[in-house]
Amino acid sequence: MNINDIATANTAKAYLGLSPSTQSASAVAGAGSAGLQKAEKRIQTQVDSTSAQLSSLGKLQSSVSGAQLAAHTLGGLTANSTNANVKTAADNFLSAFNGAVTTAKTTATVTADPGASQSAGRVGKNLARTVSESSATIDALKKIGFSMAADGTLALDAKKFEAAQKADPTSVKTTLTKIGQQVDKAATQELTTGSSLSGSLTSLSQRAAVLKSQQSALTALQQTATSTQSSAYSMFGGFGSAAYQNY
Repeated sequence: MNINDIATANTAKAYLGLSPSTQSASAVAGAGSAGLQKAEKRIQTQVDSTSAQLSSLGKLQSSVSGAQLAAHTLGGLTANSTNANVKTAADNFLSAFNGAVTTAKTTATVTADPGASQSAGRVGKNLARTVSESSATIDALKKIGFSMAADGTLALDAKKFEAAQKADPTSVKTTLTKIGQQVDKAATQELTTGSSLSGSLTSLSQRAAVLKSQQSALTALQQTATSTQSSAYSMFGGFGSAAYQNY
């Protein structure tokens, strides 16, 4: 080993930050690693937020589906339906309808994405409007014990409902059948592929896929950086030591 070899080794070590008299390679690598970790945390935050929004919208979609099913059953009452069956259908509809309206309101509040928030709020308002937009429908529901709160949910006076069934069971079935069919139609529209709810779910799903792809790319970059750093230490660190030892 001649003096030129030693000079070359020392120059390489200094250039890479491996020389004890200059900034160490671990410090340089640490700075790069910190940058990658910061990017990873930022993307993970976005992934978590998007996943939470997807979960929230998924629950809303499920609750609207439940309201649709209960409304469909209510709308399918016939002259042969017993008072007990009618009451059960009415109770199930009440629970499912209120669940969808309440979930829509909650989702609109907690969802960070403006488009998804608006979609959720629109779902709740549309369902409530289906019941409240006609004064004739409201009056008919009041006669059998139903009332609507300011938040769009429904309440049922069980005693008044029972009295209405005893007095005119056919009228009760007619009113419930009509409201069931209306809500069934509205809920179905909210669940169609072209609805705002469906659009928001699609948009968030695409965003989640992009973020996952970015995470994978970042992981690959970190692995490459680690491999490159190890190779540099092995090549130049070892070469420099050997040069000093041989000299």
